[in-house]
Amino acid sequence: MLTVPSQSLRSLSLTTAAILAATCSAIAGADSNLSLTAADATIGVGQKLVVTVGLNGDPVNGVGAQFILNYDSTKLSLDSSVDTGNSYVLSAGAALDLELYESSTAGVYKLALGTTSGNDNVSLSGGFVVLTFTCTGDFCAASDKVSFATSGSLSSTIASVSGAVTLAAATNLGAVTRDTVAPSLVSVPAGRSFWADANGMNTAAVTIVAPTGSDTCDTAVDITYTRTAGSGLSSFGAGAVTTITWTATDDCGNTATNTTAVDVSASSVMFADLSMGGSFTTSSFTRGVTVATTSGAGFSVSDTISLATAGSGSTSRAQGTADFTVSGAVDWTSACATVRDPLHTLRRALTIGVGPTNGSLDGREFNSSYGVNGSSSSDYLVVGNGNADAVIDILDFSVFVTQRGATNLGIDTTSSSTGPHTDFNASGVVSNADLSFLSVNFFAVDESCGGYTGGQTPLASISVKQLRRMGLGAQAMADVNNDGWVDTTDMMLVMQGAVPVQQKPISTSSNTAW
Repeated sequence: MLTVPSQSLRSLSLTTAAILAATCSAIAGADSNLSLTAADATIGVGQKLVVTVGLNGDPVNGVGAQFILNYDSTKLSLDSSVDTGNSYVLSAGAALDLELYESSTAGVYKLALGTTSGNDNVSLSGGFVVLTFTCTGDFCAASDKVSFATSGSLSSTIASVSGAVTLAAATNLGAVTRDTVAPSLVSVPAGRSFWADANGMNTAAVTIVAPTGSDTCDTAVDITYTRTAGSGLSSFGAGAVTTITWTATDDCGNTATNTTAVDVSASSVMFADLSMGGSFTTSSFTRGVTVATTSGAGFSVSDTISLATAGSGSTSRAQGTADFTVSGAVDWTSACATVRDPLHTLRRALTIGVGPTNGSLDGREFNSSYGVNGSSSSDYLVVGNGNADAVIDILDFSVFVTQRGATNLGIDTTSSSTGPHTDFNASGVVSNADLSFLSVNFFAVDESCGGYTGGQTPLASISVKQLRRMGLGAQAMADVNNDGWVDTTDMMLVMQGAVPVQQKPISTSSNTAW
């Protein structure tokens, strides 16, 4: 028990008597009640639980009060004021400013107050005293951590000079939270890598979904983010790695962070949808394809495309798709590109567009791509070019003759394969069926696009002497009728079954005709 401060003995005795007589006579106190309120319902690390003992509702007339409180001593420790030696601080403007009695044991606090203004009633309202507790443990939205109690026949009350003031049921401390555990970030987006969008804007449109938060106490965790560059979660600059830092904050101010990296290349993707015209034997095979343009900075990219045979008659074809990377952020829309399989076809000029096609290439995602579409019959790649020049002519026939009967070329070719490879129909053997590609497309020339003007005239015939001067002496065997010329007559003879002299299978590595 604390000592009673030196005050008027008459005032002290009358005030004490008034409080102790509370059970003898009751004075109406309107609709007011004693209450316990917390300064902050959420208590962070290093913060204390500050509780005001006061009156809720209309003012009442009184001369003293006594409070008996229970508190959770497993989670709270009642502070003592160094300055006054008391466990309480008077609320600002409190009329009850005279301490009559104070007692504190673990979990129980008792306090009696009077007024130094004399023995007359004063108007009482608002807060009386403030108690400060140090939190020794966490609790989540816990009510009644501090509550009004009784001790024997005594209870918390307000007294007037005429007796106890009748009050409504006291209000204990409402829900308060003390949380020192950081929240958790749930479903943090994994780092992602993208190709730049195919629109020349030097960005990638990416949808990043923010994580959610989880906490030991709070059901609603605040999620915020910052970026190393730019803003929003839907557009990211190309040629850089953007780091998003996520922060989860609970009601008590605890935080947790995590990061997501969005890596966008300065290059974009081109999607080629191509068909090679003709009757192919194998149901599926691969060919190396090159797409090129001279528009703007220009580019030339090559890759291997998987083809599947389809259609019949005039629509017979081998069809497939491939993705290519295109450096830089140039807008290639409506530009002209030439597409070819260097081992087997002429160049086809096609318009470049932008499509929403998405997917992944070399470990990077893409949400849009430039597209070259050659799947219609008017855009089929023209097959039959055996020497990688700009025309299909008698020189392609002479190359074919050197390989006629070969079975060691392999059906599949790639963008890195070397030629010649005149197994045009992918049958596994070079035969007159491949010659049909030559004859059907004889005298066809490259389509022009940008700088690809060709300038080469297809040859209907060439002398054996000229072949030798060109270093193509091995192709002289294409002079089937031995008249000193390789021409369409020789083509007809071979198609009719004539066998060129010195014919033998050769490997691509030893063939000098390429």
